[in-house]
Amino acid sequence: MHSSGKTIVLVAGHYQAKIVSVGAGIAELTHYQRHLVIPHKPEEMPLAHMGKVLIPWPNRVANGCYQHDGVVFKLPINDHDSNSAIHGFLAWRDWQVTEQTGTSVTLTAYLPPSYGYPFMLMSTVTYQLDAEAGLAAYITTKNIDDKSAPYGVGVHPYLTCNLDNVDNYQLTIPARQVLTVDQPLNPSHLITTDELGLNFLTAKPVGALRIDHTFKTVMPELSSSKWEVVITSQQQDMSVYLRSDQPWLQVYTGDKLNRIGLAVEPMSCPPNAFNSRVDLISLAPDESHHLFFAIGSKQNPKSGCEHNWH
Repeated sequence: MHSSGKTIVLVAGHYQAKIVSVGAGIAELTHYQRHLVIPHKPEEMPLAHMGKVLIPWPNRVANGCYQHDGVVFKLPINDHDSNSAIHGFLAWRDWQVTEQTGTSVTLTAYLPPSYGYPFMLMSTVTYQLDAEAGLAAYITTKNIDDKSAPYGVGVHPYLTCNLDNVDNYQLTIPARQVLTVDQPLNPSHLITTDELGLNFLTAKPVGALRIDHTFKTVMPELSSSKWEVVITSQQQDMSVYLRSDQPWLQVYTGDKLNRIGLAVEPMSCPPNAFNSRVDLISLAPDESHHLFFAIGSKQNPKSGCEHNWH
C-alpha cells in the first residue's frame, strides 16, 4: 500500500497501463513505451487531480452551496481561490479492486451520505486494455438510496504526446460552443467557439494559446458513435485521441504542469450544474448512469510502429 493505494498493471500488445485504486485513477498509459497521458509515480500524490474519476460532480459547485428538492446543502470548500467545491468526493477515496485480469480491472466505491450530500451511491469503474484500441473505461453509478440524488460525473486525464510541449501540438476539439466564465470561474454564457478564438473543429496549432474552458460537444448523429479529441505532435511523430459519449468537455492546456500535456475531461454536466441544473442528472432510486471514454494512440507508420487506429 502507498499514497495512491494499490497499483494494477495492465498489458495488451504494445500498450501498458498503470491504474491506482485511490480515485480509480490512471497513473500511466504508454504505447511502444511512449506516454499517452502525463504520468505520475503511483507512490506519490498526483497534482491537479491527474487521472482521477470525479463523482458525484465534476468541476465546481459555486460557493459550495446548492439546493435539491427545496433544501439547501453546503459542501466543503476545497478550491479557496474560486470559493468553490471541486471534483466531488471520490477522487481521493481508496476504491476496492473487485475483479482483475491481465488486461482489465474493475474498482468499486461506496459513497455514504454526508451533511453536504446526504445520498447513497455505488460506483464502479472498469478499465479494459486492448492491443489495438488502447484503454477503454466504463464508469457506472447507481443510486442505492430511497430518494433521488443530484449527480454528475467526469474524469481528469491529461493527454500528452510523450511529454512534448503543448505549444507544439495540433489540436482537434469536437465543439461549436463554449462557456464564458465570471471572475470566480463559474459559467455565465454559452457562445460560439469562434467568438473566443477556440474553434478547433478542424486541427490547428495550439501555440502559446492558454485554454481552460468548458465546451459543449458536438454529438455524432449515430447514438452508438463517440466524439473524439485528437492531439498531434510532429516532433514526436504521433497522435493521441480521447473518445467519449458525454455532452460536455473541459480542456486545459496544463499551464500549472509546464504545458507537457492537455487536460481533456469528458463530463456529464457543465461546471456549477448543481445550481444551474444544466444537464444535471436527478438519479432516481435504483437508477444507474453510465459514462464511457477511451484513450489510444495513432502512430505514424513512418515511425516503424503499427498503425493501430481503425
